[in-house]
Amino acid sequence: MRPSLLQGPSPTRLPAPATADWGLISYGDAWRRQIELWRAIVGGHTGDTLVCCQHPPTITLGRHAPASDLLLAPAELERRGIAVVRSDRGGRATVHAPGQAVIYPLVAVARRGLGARAWVALLEDTVKEVLCEFGIRGERRPGRPGLWTDRGKIAFVGLRIARGVSYHGLAVNVDLDVSLFDCIVPCGAAGDRVTSIAAILGPRAPSPETLAERVRAAISTRIGDLKPT
Repeated sequence: MRPSLLQGPSPTRLPAPATADWGLISYGDAWRRQIELWRAIVGGHTGDTLVCCQHPPTITLGRHAPASDLLLAPAELERRGIAVVRSDRGGRATVHAPGQAVIYPLVAVARRGLGARAWVALLEDTVKEVLCEFGIRGERRPGRPGLWTDRGKIAFVGLRIARGVSYHGLAVNVDLDVSLFDCIVPCGAAGDRVTSIAAILGPRAPSPETLAERVRAAISTRIGDLKPT
């Protein structure tokens, strides 16, 4: 009997998502590559894909972010080497920079029986689980995407679901310069403190690549346990 007849995905489970590592990539280039993947997933030409990357210093403004979320003039941000991008993701203003683990899960969430709220909760709970492995207690706050510690916000979630497929995703501060967040009103919450894993753990902090891979593996496991609809 041919091996192909014995193997292959079970009819009650979807294939495990593929993985991709884009390294240090501009936000705009990563966004364009996500759109290409999104189109391929919607068209049935490829499966779910979990992407890890990092970005140069960039402020992104979500669909609901007013210009007042920027606390410095665009010219001053440009002088400091910080790009500003208006994104189509949900949420308001946030910062990306080297030292932050960025994970973009491009996932057909509708096929896995997940709505927007359940998908955000799954991502938050997954990061919470991984942080706990490193001895950090992360907490969710009702109505506010992301995770907080007693020293400030440490993880950020901002995504979009279109035609049942999610793109954009989440970011976890590992060892980036959190003073960059002083340039914005983080996620629309003036006065919110922002922290990082390195600020809490010091030299025991994992690398951004290690943290991203742990989160990506945990997401893959969680969505693999879901039954397709």
